[in-house]
Amino acid sequence: MQRKTAIILRAAAALALAAICASTALAQEEATDAKIAVVSLARVQANYGQLRAQEQDLGQWLEGRRAYHDRLTNFVFLPSADFEEALELMRKPQPLSDEDQARLDELQSISDANEERYAELRARTERTPEEAAEFNALQDMYDASAEKLQTVQQNIMEELTDRRESALAGLMDTVEDAIGLTAEAGGYDLVIDADMVFYGGVDITDDVLARLNGDDEQPADADADAENGDGEQGEQGGAEGGEETGGQDG
Repeated sequence: MQRKTAIILRAAAALALAAICASTALAQEEATDAKIAVVSLARVQANYGQLRAQEQDLGQWLEGRRAYHDRLTNFVFLPSADFEEALELMRKPQPLSDEDQARLDELQSISDANEERYAELRARTERTPEEAAEFNALQDMYDASAEKLQTVQQNIMEELTDRRESALAGLMDTVEDAIGLTAEAGGYDLVIDADMVFYGGVDITDDVLARLNGDDEQPADADADAENGDGEQGEQGGAEGGEETGGQDG
């Protein structure tokens, strides 16, 4: 079982390559002298130029959506209709027109004033019935906006997953073709993910990367792989990490 890593790509790539390996293994199950190669998906992930570029694009997109989410926190003390109006204004292409920007600034001023009043009322040890009602209304206003913010955050992460899967589909076809062509050129009968192999098999990762990158890029993390001197693959480790967005604190 491969270790969980920062991006969905690694898991999906493992599944795709496992499918290739399984079908090849079935065809070769009676062959006792099969020529076996291994490919490090970790190195392919780290060094495939188009894949790195795709991850950078996704990272920039996510950063923009996080900034959008963070800006929305400036409007949490607005009534529901006004909060929805702020959402619509912020969805418009930036920069906003002078009229739209003036309205957005006005909504933020209203929210800031309500937040200030909320903090003032919360600090009081005793409240009149009118103040208690006002405080509760402001609390309900915030809770409703915070719930919508949570939905926005969830939608961002779902869209990120969809974008990754869409980009991965095409890239994995390219990776699969490169592995198949490299194996065919080398006369290999079986190709296995290096992380699933403790010993044996000729590592063709560099050849696959050269085919993927058109010989324009050299592997950047070859030292991260444990290999012996005769070209056989040792144990491989995957990188770990994660992506997450921060929630709104009340």
